[in-house]
Amino acid sequence: MRKLRLLRLLLAAFSFLGLTVSLLDFTGTAGDYLGWLAQIQFVPAVLSLSLWTVLAILAATFLFGRVYCSTVCPLGICQDLVGFVRRLFGFRFPSSPLPGAVKTVHDVVRVGLLVVFVCGGFLGLHYGWLEPYGIYSRAAQTLLGPLWGMGNNALAEWAARSGSSAFVAVETVAPPVCVMAVSAGTLALLAAMALWRGRVWCNTVCPVGTVLGQVARVSLTKPKIDAAKCVMCGLCARACKAHCIDVEKGKIDLTRCVACFDCGAVCGKGALTWSN
Repeated sequence: MRKLRLLRLLLAAFSFLGLTVSLLDFTGTAGDYLGWLAQIQFVPAVLSLSLWTVLAILAATFLFGRVYCSTVCPLGICQDLVGFVRRLFGFRFPSSPLPGAVKTVHDVVRVGLLVVFVCGGFLGLHYGWLEPYGIYSRAAQTLLGPLWGMGNNALAEWAARSGSSAFVAVETVAPPVCVMAVSAGTLALLAAMALWRGRVWCNTVCPVGTVLGQVARVSLTKPKIDAAKCVMCGLCARACKAHCIDVEKGKIDLTRCVACFDCGAVCGKGALTWSN
């Protein structure tokens, strides 16, 4: 799975950086080339009635599992970055899967939040703080937007002194403090949850993760544990950011797996495969 993991990392990096630049760029140039990265986000596609985009995401999930969550969703990639920092300092995730009672509570909570999210949408209520693209785009524009503008103005001042017009100064307006505080608080909460148990937000709160998790339950290709090769070392479970691997039972919870391929990349026995 190492090649699959490398491909996933490259796609995630392109998607995350491209989307971020298109959100921050005030010239519109980046949006002309990278604006489609926002259009392939699940909830915006549903709200804009982009049927083909929604069907493409569901089809990809049916074929390969929750690859959307690990390569396209900006909030999911943010959590992976936090997990990377955690591993960088030598801290691994707990190797044991969620206990049965805790897993049941998680399932009830995530289904309940999905119902609230959907019903609220039909009633015209705003639940954008639960939607991953909405959370990230708001945070990027309110927290990084002013910094982006100040950086541009600094370059414009330097260019003007050099007799160049490569950069043009723009007016930067700081968002309301309350909006910035909520965005920063939401990101801090997500970071804390990611440090604690990886993708717990995706598998407990996120409505997109709940929907795609049910589709991934019947995906055609999926991670599997070869009992004949597995030595039950637990490396795969410790690498799993979704806590979906039960080594003792040789089972993987496909509704929680985000198709990151980290488990197979650390397995030295080839016991983890991705097949139909």
